[in-house]
Amino acid sequence: MDKKMKVINIGISSFYDALAEQGVEVAQIDWKPPVKINDELANKVKEIMASDFAEKMNKANDDAVNMLINADPVWVGVDLAGNVIEGLDDYTVTHSGPPISFDEMVMLHQRGMVSACLFEGWAKTEEEALELIKSGKIKMISALDTNTVGAGTGIITKNVAMIIVKDRHNGKVTATFPAEGIKFQGGFCGWGLYSKEIAENLYYMRDHLLPPMDKVAKNKGGLPLKPILAESMQMGDENHTRQSAADLLFEHQILLDMAKIDDMPRQQVLDSMNYIVETPRFFHCFGQGASRAANLGNVGREYSTMVTAVCGNGVRFGIKIAALGDEWFETEAPYMTGQYTSSKFTIDDQLPWIGDSCVVECAGLGGLAAAASPIVCNLRGMTLKEAIGQTREMEKICISKNYNYPIPNLDFDFLPSGIDMMKVIETGICPCIHGGMFNKEGGLIGAGMARVPMECFEKAFKAYCEKYGL
Repeated sequence: MDKKMKVINIGISSFYDALAEQGVEVAQIDWKPPVKINDELANKVKEIMASDFAEKMNKANDDAVNMLINADPVWVGVDLAGNVIEGLDDYTVTHSGPPISFDEMVMLHQRGMVSACLFEGWAKTEEEALELIKSGKIKMISALDTNTVGAGTGIITKNVAMIIVKDRHNGKVTATFPAEGIKFQGGFCGWGLYSKEIAENLYYMRDHLLPPMDKVAKNKGGLPLKPILAESMQMGDENHTRQSAADLLFEHQILLDMAKIDDMPRQQVLDSMNYIVETPRFFHCFGQGASRAANLGNVGREYSTMVTAVCGNGVRFGIKIAALGDEWFETEAPYMTGQYTSSKFTIDDQLPWIGDSCVVECAGLGGLAAAASPIVCNLRGMTLKEAIGQTREMEKICISKNYNYPIPNLDFDFLPSGIDMMKVIETGICPCIHGGMFNKEGGLIGAGMARVPMECFEKAFKAYCEKYGL
C-alpha cells in the first residue's frame, strides 16, 4: 500500500531540514536528554549558597570573573621556550593534559617524548631516547602546570621558539608555540612528530621566519589582542575551531609594518609575511596565550569556585579550580562528537580528548561562544537556533557576561564568562568545549565538541568543601 510518510523529528533539526527538502510531512520537536543531577551534591550547593560563607565565595568569584573581563592581553614578541616557560630546563619536556607517566601515555605522547629527545640532541636514535626516558632523566611536566598551553600533544622543549603574550591587567606572561606552517601543520609541538625536515623547519622558523615578527611586535610596543578577538567574534569566529576572521584582522594589523622593515634582508621579511598569510588558523596560538594569561591571574584565589583550566591527555581529563590552586581533578577523557573528514573514520579511530586548547573556553570563547559561529556548529549538524541555545545554556553555569564580546546572533547580548563549579553541580550542565578530533595514529580526522565530565566537578567540589570545612 502506498502511504504518504509522516515524521516527527526529535532533537537535532538537521534531520528535519533534510526531510522537509524532500517534501516529507515532518514536525520538529526541540528536545535534548535531561541533565543528570547529583541530588546530594546539588543540595549541598544550595546549603552553602544560603549560608554566611556564600558572601566570601561571591566576592571572590566577582573578582575572578572581572580578571577575565578586564584582561588586556598583548603580543609582545618571540622568544625561546627555555627563556620564558617556568621550569622548562634541560632534559625537560611539556605535554598536554594532566600529569601522566610515560608508561600510561597514549602512543602520540610517547612518540612526542621520543621526538623531543631527538630534536634537542639528547639522544641520537629512538632506542637511545627510550632508554633515556625510562632512566628517569627526562622530566615530563604538564603544560598547564606552567605558563604555557599544550595544544594537541603539547610537546615543547627549551629550543622551540614561542609567541609571548603579556596580560597588562594582571602582569602574567604566557608562551604558546606558533603554527608550523602549511607543510608540517601540527608537526613537532602539536602532533609530537620528528623528522629531519620537521626539525629543520623549527630551526628555520626560529632563525628566519619569526625574527621579523618579533621586530614588529617590539616596534609597536606590543599588539593588543582583545580588539582582534572581539571583532572576529562579530564576524563568525568562536576562536577555538575557527579563526578565519581573526587571521585577517591580525594580518591587517602587522603586514604593513612588516613591509616597512628596512634593517633586515628583504627576502627574509617576505618569507615571514608569506608564512603568516598562507598558514590557516595562524591566530589560534595568540588566542590561547591571551586566555591562559587571563586565567593565570586567578590561580590560588581564595574562596573562588571558578574554573581556571580544563584539558585532556588522551587517557584522563582534568580541571583546576581557582581556590584550589594547581590541584588536578580527573576522570576518563571523553570522546568528541562531530564531523569526520572522511566517511572511513569512526569513533574507533578517534583518540579521547587530548590537548589544552580548551583553555579558551575558560575565558569564554570556543564552546561558550557557539552563537558567534554557527558555521562551526553546522559541522556538527546544528542550526543557528541550536548554536544560540548552546551559548544560552552555558550562561546558566557562568558567573557573569563579558561586555567586550557583544554577539550579533544574541541580539548583541554578551558572551558568558567564568565557568562556576557550583553552578555546574547545581544544574547538572557540563561545559561544552570545541576542538579537533585526533586519530589514534596521529593527525586530525575531524572537528567537534565534548562535554567536560561531571566527575571532575564532583571531585573538585568535595575537595573544596573539605578545604573550607563545609
